[in-house]
Amino acid sequence: MEIPSEVQLTSKEADYFVRLNKIIEERTENPNLSFGIIIERHAEKDPNERSLLYGDISLTWKTLNQESNKIANYYLKIGLKFGDTVAVMMENSPEFISIITGINKIQGISSLINVNQRKQALIYSFKISEPLWIIVDGDSLPAFTEVFSDLNFERSKVFVINNLHKYDHDFIDFHKELDKVSIDNPITTFRSQLTDMSVYIFTSGTTGLPKAALQDNRRILNPFGWLAFESTNKDVVYSPLPLYHSLALVVGWAGAIQVGATFAFRKRFSASEFWKDIKKFGATCFMYIGELPRYLINRPESEYVENKTLKKMLGVGFRKDIWEEFKSRFHIEHILEFYGATEGAAGLFNVEEVPGMIGRSYIPGLIIAVNVDEETGEFYKDDRGFLIECNSGETGMMLAKIEENSAFLGYKDEKKTNQRVLRNVLEEGDVYFNTGDLVNLHDDNWVSFADRYGDTFRWKGENVSTMEVESILNSFGSFEMCNVYGVEIPNTDGKAGMICIKLYDKKSYDTDSFSHFVAENLPKYSIPVFIRIKDELEFTGTHKLRKVNLRKQGYDINTIKDQLYVWDSTSNRYKIFDRDKYQNLMNGTLKF
Repeated sequence: MEIPSEVQLTSKEADYFVRLNKIIEERTENPNLSFGIIIERHAEKDPNERSLLYGDISLTWKTLNQESNKIANYYLKIGLKFGDTVAVMMENSPEFISIITGINKIQGISSLINVNQRKQALIYSFKISEPLWIIVDGDSLPAFTEVFSDLNFERSKVFVINNLHKYDHDFIDFHKELDKVSIDNPITTFRSQLTDMSVYIFTSGTTGLPKAALQDNRRILNPFGWLAFESTNKDVVYSPLPLYHSLALVVGWAGAIQVGATFAFRKRFSASEFWKDIKKFGATCFMYIGELPRYLINRPESEYVENKTLKKMLGVGFRKDIWEEFKSRFHIEHILEFYGATEGAAGLFNVEEVPGMIGRSYIPGLIIAVNVDEETGEFYKDDRGFLIECNSGETGMMLAKIEENSAFLGYKDEKKTNQRVLRNVLEEGDVYFNTGDLVNLHDDNWVSFADRYGDTFRWKGENVSTMEVESILNSFGSFEMCNVYGVEIPNTDGKAGMICIKLYDKKSYDTDSFSHFVAENLPKYSIPVFIRIKDELEFTGTHKLRKVNLRKQGYDINTIKDQLYVWDSTSNRYKIFDRDKYQNLMNGTLKF
């Protein structure tokens, strides 16, 4: 990555880019690399060093490699060929990692299904994956069984693993199958290349149903995280985030294995168990998303186990208002914020650790922000028909340039990829990826995150597509149409979902029935927190549902005369949103 001479880098930034360019150069000269290869090399060089820590389980490199070999040898035996896909619907576990590693060793593709998806979105995720086999764990089995008949898939090609709940099923017991398989290295591992497709990671993107973002070995083994961490094989990288998303898988686990660090993880994040985990694992690094630091800083001080090991954090969305407080209270030496998209073309890195910033834009034209109408989503253009770049102090849509040497692959669905690609942006022939994110530009090329644009918002650590939620909720019989959008809640990261509904007949609407419908059909993070019932919905001049005014009005009970409801997660139903609940929300005592 060549930085123009006129760009003044700090010593930290200069050192980072020297090391990054060295890695890129080495891999260009020798592209024979995959995460399966890396695991196998560690098993040969450091067989008894720790690879994975999970609960009370500790796996060495040798054991992880052998467990991965079982997967590889089994699928070789039943006929998996180069480029064949296995859909994997699993919670975090050591088996998750051995499964995708084994599939990678034989040049197969793991399609990582979000375990929170339900019904329509889940069916779509499986079908777009086009798998020849499916692996499901016990936690995901009920949701999978519910949609299985819609998949037109053979039962004999579905494998169930970690069925700790002992759910009845008539699929294949994967543990029994693997008991008979060799633990020797397959002959295929070192046939892998960086450009081989390895994983599909699902993202909501900005519109519609989940999208399968293409990930080859080069993208999975992106070195930027561990280079910034300056990680070594002495580090223990802790991640409580889901491995079916790129932050935990690519930046966390794949970053750790590239330097031989130990990867410690858990099934799901627990604020009350966090510091116990840090002490138990001796974690030195922590992977975060923005919500987690706020959860931790708001927990009772009695839960804090004195931090003697955790010195570095790496992640996205750390809010400026608690950055310094968190760092000081918990004795963190380094917080490294970055910006990147699972399907994106380029990213930003805050190497200098400036609170509130996602990084500096070093290369002119590589990552830009352009003026956009925040209501319609239309880009403003100059008199030549090109988009208009933002200046320092302005907010705009961030675009990342797609070049020949960039690792941009897009989605499995080419039509979805084309919807995110813009051409002739600043000049004839240039090509950019539309991130769907609004950013603020600052002096000296610094950039801060502003918001997800319009059709997507972030809640509970997940991106929520309003169109995806609308398409599901519009199938509820009482609705003539609905409009979904995100609204801010005081002292809470992200935006809560809100739905504005036009009913066919108010008398036919039943709150309990709708509560049951959303609980059955939506992931928990996609369930709208608020309901607003209106006689009519607003449209833009181009006949799109207007969200801007609804977002501004939010749930302000002092100005809104329409009926409002709020989701009660304890009872899993909607309840009337009255003044008492409004006051509780504003003072931070109403929980979601």
